Amino acid sequence: MIDITRSIAPETRVYPGDPKVTVERIASIESCGYSVSKLEMGSHTATHIDAPAHILEGGATVDEVDLSSLVGRAYLIDLSGKNEIGNDEIEKAFPFKEKGRCEIVLLKTESSDQNFARILPDTAEWIAKKGYLTVGIDSESVDSGEELDNHMILLGKGINIIENLDLKNVEPGYYGFVCLPLKIKECDGAPARAILLQS
Repeated sequence: MIDITRSIAPETRVYPGDPKVTVERIASIESCGYSVSKLEMGSHTATHIDAPAHILEGGATVDEVDLSSLVGRAYLIDLSGKNEIGNDEIEKAFPFKEKGRCEIVLLKTESSDQNFARILPDTAEWIAKKGYLTVGIDSESVDSGEELDNHMILLGKGINIIENLDLKNVEPGYYGFVCLPLKIKECDGAPARAILLQS
């Protein structure tokens, strides 16, 4: 099993403008006999799932997402070192004979320090056309800048978006995949725990 979840801590990198993480101990074993902490963070902190309600008025909230679409066979495509990722880059990196053998596609871009690889809308269209149920990426967003074209294409077609996965030490190929969000009622997204299972 490979844990591909980013930790939630005060030093966790967040998308520009999102709330920073705070963890405050409000009860300790020494004084109360038990330990409890108060957590403050945005709904799109660390590894998280975007629900359609993130950008679509009246869209499904994270507690309504079909969990079966977040569990299945995934293929990790290694696109490391590319500043711009479009249909051609996906086709070259994903062996043609392998298409159609999984429900989930993961994009490894090695984005860091807020320097996102630019995912072109034709990539989102490619993902939708191939019938994938979920797409995951290792950066804070499937879009770069303020435009939300990829979010609109993917969430508009009912395709789950998982952002900020930790794929740094994962090789391309097939894996079993599980990623389940916190069940936060009527929320636009939620942190999640994501793992890969090696077959």
